Amino acid sequence: MRALVISIVLLFVLSAVLLGVGSYAAVPGNQSGTIGIGNLTAAVIAQPGEIITGTVNATGYSFGVYIGPGVTGVLIYHAHIFGASDHGVLAVDTSGISVMDSNISDNVQHPDPAIPDNKEVGFYGVSNSYIVGNIITGSKGDGGVSVYSSSSMVPTGMPVPNVNASGDNNFIADNYVANDSQGCGIVVAAWGPGQTVANNWIFNNVVMGSLLTQHGPTGFAVGTIVVAADFPFSSAIDNVVLDNTVIGGLEDGIIINAEAPGAADIGNEIAGNYVKLGAFQRLNNPPFDNASDLNLAPAPNGIAIYANLIPQTSKPSPPMAQDNIVVDNTIVDEAIGIWVANAYGGAYIGNVFENVTTNFQSFYGTG
Repeated sequence: MRALVISIVLLFVLSAVLLGVGSYAAVPGNQSGTIGIGNLTAAVIAQPGEIITGTVNATGYSFGVYIGPGVTGVLIYHAHIFGASDHGVLAVDTSGISVMDSNISDNVQHPDPAIPDNKEVGFYGVSNSYIVGNIITGSKGDGGVSVYSSSSMVPTGMPVPNVNASGDNNFIADNYVANDSQGCGIVVAAWGPGQTVANNWIFNNVVMGSLLTQHGPTGFAVGTIVVAADFPFSSAIDNVVLDNTVIGGLEDGIIINAEAPGAADIGNEIAGNYVKLGAFQRLNNPPFDNASDLNLAPAPNGIAIYANLIPQTSKPSPPMAQDNIVVDNTIVDEAIGIWVANAYGGAYIGNVFENVTTNFQSFYGTG
């Protein structure tokens, strides 16, 4: 019943976005060129209120569509964006962005090593925005979708944000995310000291990992959903991961984790998801997992909530995972269904386990 109510609310909100298309001022002739930082370029440099539709061949450009600081009200709709060396869509320090019903695939073809995180769709410091109904496949860089806070203190290798901005109140829904190599499918993370990601909804997406297919020269598709506080004293608060299908991840199917000193995951919810073969290949490919994540489960598992308490993070302020909820999920074909490390409070109820050796396992201490 709860999922039905949420679906109706989401449908109402997204319908309002689409009905509002007429208020956008389409700009004749997409602007392209350098974006003012080094040698970075974009096939389309978005203008406020612009509608971007049709084919965007970004071959030879750093980014497919670049939405810069303060450029609000951009709608990418029924577009096909491909060929960029780095991000297919990159938005920085803005709001009111909608990426909808588009095919954003085969970007991150020649990723710049100076950009530490390259995805098909990258939001940095973007709030009150939508990534909905897209096909997101074929990245050769760091996975599919990222929604991060932004911080001028983090050398991202891309246009330096003008402000330190949170990434709040975004919807990432109804996307198909697959075959995006060397990185996670969907990531919502606090990406800077003291930064926050809050009240984001990851809803009804299909996220596929590599399983045991031929991987080819571009590496593995991690195929997982992550909500994280990655930097010191950053936080991920009240984010919701609801009704997604996650199959064949190289890491845990769905992860909520706090990585750094003082980092905090509080009040996040994982509900109604179907997770199969999470971390299925971990035992075959142990070097792939982040060596700093010493509080990962000891065996393949579906859902994980953990504060990465290791000697480097334990003092003076250890990371915290508090009052996160895991309810009504279906977890299939795992050694461990739900793994919890250094996490307190919360609820773990109503979950269904099929062909799972250990339904629930916890660990407390320094990894």
